[in-house]
Amino acid sequence: MIGLKRGVVKLSKYDPEWKTLFEEESNKLLTVASDYLEDVQHIGSTAIPGIVSKPIIDILAAINSLSNISKIIKPLEQLDYIHRGEQGIPNRHLFVKGGEDYRTHHLHVVEKEHSEWPKHILFRDYLRSHPLEAQEYSKLKQDLLKKYEFDREQYTDSKSDFIKKILEKAKQDLSI
Repeated sequence: MIGLKRGVVKLSKYDPEWKTLFEEESNKLLTVASDYLEDVQHIGSTAIPGIVSKPIIDILAAINSLSNISKIIKPLEQLDYIHRGEQGIPNRHLFVKGGEDYRTHHLHVVEKEHSEWPKHILFRDYLRSHPLEAQEYSKLKQDLLKKYEFDREQYTDSKSDFIKKILEKAKQDLSI
């Protein structure tokens, strides 16, 4: 089951169905916007087996050019996505699926050259291949939930040091 009220933090144990839900959604996205999307990736905690996650499918899509962002808004609206704009990250467009009471998907659209692309992929892949650190992240999220259940912004901000640490380790692994 996926979906969460906006602004609330709730964690669910890993559900293998999340992978299937991503694959189905990815196919839908490519069906309506294949002329513009070059790649679609499952990111975030729902993409990392064995850890807890907010039950929202996070998707990262590479657009062939940001000048085409206006061309995908209407097709994505057909899939019930709402365009939220850059939301504080220049050249990254956020689309959300579901209303304020029940968000099911977050779609982040960037060009592949954008710094967000490798960051999300590196983080996901590192935790997939390092189960002990994945469990450390899972525990951190559970601890933060106790403090920030109704403050999603603070919950997210409080994970940033851990995320930076993992990204540094992932970059070091690549240079070996």
